[in-house]
Amino acid sequence: MQELRWPTYALRDLVLDAAVPDERGSLRVRDSAGRVYLDAVNGVGCAPLGHAHPRWVAALTAQMQRLSAAANSFSTEPQRQFAAAIVARMPVVDARAFIATTGTETTEAAIKLALRATGRNTIVAFERAFHGRSLGALACTANTAYRHPYVRCLGETEPAAPFATARVLRLPFGDLAALREAFAERGADIAAVFIEPVQGEAGVYPATREFLVGLHRLCREHGALVGADEVQSGFGRTGSWSAWAHIVGDDKSLAPDLMWIAKALGGGFPIGVCLARGDLAQAMGKGTHGTTFGGNPLACAAGLASIDILEREGLLAAAAAQLPTLQAIAREEPCARVHEIRGHGAMIGVQVGRPGEQIAAAVGDRMMRDHGILVTVCGGHTIRLLLPYRAGPDELREVWRAISRSLESEAT
Repeated sequence: MQELRWPTYALRDLVLDAAVPDERGSLRVRDSAGRVYLDAVNGVGCAPLGHAHPRWVAALTAQMQRLSAAANSFSTEPQRQFAAAIVARMPVVDARAFIATTGTETTEAAIKLALRATGRNTIVAFERAFHGRSLGALACTANTAYRHPYVRCLGETEPAAPFATARVLRLPFGDLAALREAFAERGADIAAVFIEPVQGEAGVYPATREFLVGLHRLCREHGALVGADEVQSGFGRTGSWSAWAHIVGDDKSLAPDLMWIAKALGGGFPIGVCLARGDLAQAMGKGTHGTTFGGNPLACAAGLASIDILEREGLLAAAAAQLPTLQAIAREEPCARVHEIRGHGAMIGVQVGRPGEQIAAAVGDRMMRDHGILVTVCGGHTIRLLLPYRAGPDELREVWRAISRSLESEAT
């Protein structure tokens, strides 16, 4: 069949058709030819429960039979319950929620709030960062292949004639000295520092506690806001509700001012949320931001069902166990061509080959073609694993052996 979509994706040579039925949520999917795959792409981390978890499906079906859409000038009970549930589980103090549909929408909300609440005009973001693809979120994203020809940021000369310029200052990830220098030079202009506690699109690079705490202290010293982008790392992916809290701890004095989450939040249904301290949220008066589908009853029912299932089935602990389990398997069955295994919980990057050797795409293709495992590739060097949270030793060993054998095949 002729492809009628825009050519914006590097399409794999298969058509996904259905999840393989499983009463605990499926870890495997079937293509239109009937072949079954272990799904470590997981909608790019959007199905933490696995596919078609029966209780999640039942919750959406029940809500669909009641009310599926409502304008945000009205409240709905699912929306009220979801806001309360997510605020209670995240580290932002006295939080208020803006409920959106996608991750990039939540980044836009965070940008707007940071600028309005502080009266300043500059956002600090980091090298390798990915914050989304709309113009504001794109400005905070590091990859020039995504940003050009649309946006030019501070200190850049390309593109020469951009559609937009943005006051985004980009610094090296993990470099407190560079951040300290930026505040010394531009502190009166910096509204917020935006950081992914675990950089996902870059290749699963976690920030250290030292860096996050130092960043927080510099922001407090200079009156800037701390914004934690947990679109990919939040909602249990690291084994905790929040990646920030997973790395920094539960000290409320070190909590971020803003936090935004999407992907896993709806268990497979589109929903995102931007949380802000209550005093900061007051800067967003009537008409300052909006969304048509954000916070709709179906999405909020999906989010509530996901929270319930994660807690009832102990899936945060299951997610937390994935990285150490894979590392233990790697020690039992060493593979010399794996350079590093990094991440937190169920957010894992396996860097293959020597640094600078761009073989991950070929390895990922072999894993799909020869071993029936779907993965994403980051930066040309890292196999990213975003398995459903309940995936355990059997699935992780299957993945590890597929990586090892695919690397062997590439070497021959």
